[in-house]
Amino acid sequence: MHEPEILFLDEPTSGVDPLARREFWARTNALAEAGVTVLVTTHFMEEANYCDRLVIMAEGEVLAEGTPLQMKTRARSAQNPDPTMEDAFIQLIEQRQGKAADVAA
Repeated sequence: MHEPEILFLDEPTSGVDPLARREFWARTNALAEAGVTVLVTTHFMEEANYCDRLVIMAEGEVLAEGTPLQMKTRARSAQNPDPTMEDAFIQLIEQRQGKAADVAA
């Protein structure tokens, strides 16, 4: 690569086998540690754990932003004391859908 200051990656691991995915994240994290700003879009919530900061969006609306730990902490409940990133994402989407239903009513 030509040593970019910022790197935009859109769904970079879609269709990639697990070993290649692991190598991708190792290289991407090495770039970030070297000072490259890396912006990644993904639907794989488990991969969001590799990121320093997240923005979760739906239909162009920012639903939440923060670290992976902050996202999971927000999703913590008595029924789910140790939520995953996928749990956090689903909870945010369901909250948004509930608000939309309230507005429509």
